[in-house]
Amino acid sequence: MRTKATFLAGFATGYVLGARAGRARYEQIRQAARAFASNPAVQSTTTALQHQATDVLVTAKDKATTSLGSTLHDKRPSWLGGADDTTSWAGSTPTGASFAESPPAGSNGRLA
Repeated sequence: MRTKATFLAGFATGYVLGARAGRARYEQIRQAARAFASNPAVQSTTTALQHQATDVLVTAKDKATTSLGSTLHDKRPSWLGGADDTTSWAGSTPTGASFAESPPAGSNGRLA
């Protein structure tokens, strides 16, 4: 409840202060923001940062996949196709019965 009251107080304060500044001040701030964003130096820096961020994320994903992939594969239970199991379990239950032979599962995923 306190969070809601804090939010409402902040919203009311912002509304009152914004109303006092008026539409002219809002347009002035908006125009300054657009001028800043359209600056060629800002655009080139933004593009460079986006490319660097993409490269960093791809590198991090590759490193995580490489280092965790084999570790997680080794620790998987055999019924999920662990390191020593090369067969696929798609279409069967952990006990080996096919889905058609097993009773329907409940909403919690357990057998009824």
